Amino acid sequence: MRARAVRLFGLRPQVIPGVLIALLLLTLASSTPAFAAKKMQLQASYTGGGTSIELSGRVFEPNNASVSNAVISIQVTNPQGTSIGVAAVYSDNQGLFGVSFPLTPNYAGGNYTAYLVAEKAGYDTARQNLSFTISQPDFSMECSACSLTLEQGATGFVTVTVLSLRDFKESVNVTAIDTPQGVTITSNPQSLIPSGTTTITVSASFTAPAGNYTITILGVSGSLTHRVTMQLTIKQGPIQANLSLMSVGTGTAILLLAALGLGLRSRGRRKQKEAALEDLLKQASADSGYVATARVIARLEELRAMGKIDESTYERLKREYEKRLERSR
Repeated sequence: MRARAVRLFGLRPQVIPGVLIALLLLTLASSTPAFAAKKMQLQASYTGGGTSIELSGRVFEPNNASVSNAVISIQVTNPQGTSIGVAAVYSDNQGLFGVSFPLTPNYAGGNYTAYLVAEKAGYDTARQNLSFTISQPDFSMECSACSLTLEQGATGFVTVTVLSLRDFKESVNVTAIDTPQGVTITSNPQSLIPSGTTTITVSASFTAPAGNYTITILGVSGSLTHRVTMQLTIKQGPIQANLSLMSVGTGTAILLLAALGLGLRSRGRRKQKEAALEDLLKQASADSGYVATARVIARLEELRAMGKIDESTYERLKREYEKRLERSR
């Protein structure tokens, strides 16, 4: 009975120690020893906002089983390679973890890197390097109805909205460029911290040239610049239209007066000629003697030289009085 109790799988008691030693050697020589550390994997992602870097992820085994209570060490560096924060968090029962790194107001935009290391007793160390891009805080400008039609001498208004992007909190100066001649543009307020609105006042003088113009509304904050465009149409005002009509009327009146003056002058000259001729005829009819007729012919030559008698009348009268002069001899 005792000999039968010490038998192991039909082996004699003397053989058992050798078998145990052989099993131990086989175990040590095996590529997958019974006490080997388990494999562990780490996955993380960037879910940051405008004021912080938000990182989240999960620790799990190759078969997707969650690994809880793993210690995840995290370091984040900025585009210059300088560390901006270090943290250590634990994974929960689902293997999940999360951490937040605040950003300073003047943080640099560019490529950031997060170095993550997960560790737990009985598991291999898991690592992940996560790169992501963060944009710098900024602002944008909008103008929902950026078109304006004004008559000369009129004033109009448009509203420009300045929006904050990624928690931008710096002052933005709003001005207008490409302003046409005779147009004044102001903004109220001229400077504001987004998000907010400013009223653009556009005033066209009476001398502003009519036409279509494109005006640029510029927003400047430090090295950041954004713009929106406004379409401006200037039409001729009623005062200018009346002045134009008056100008046309005045010009016409001047021409009429000039023509009238020329007509009156011509008429006056004609009357002077008629008067001179009438005097000459009276003189000739009063005395028909030789000397008087010769005097009339001399007077006729004088009137011709002075332009007080036209050529055809001069020739007609000259022939007539020369014949009378011959008869009176």
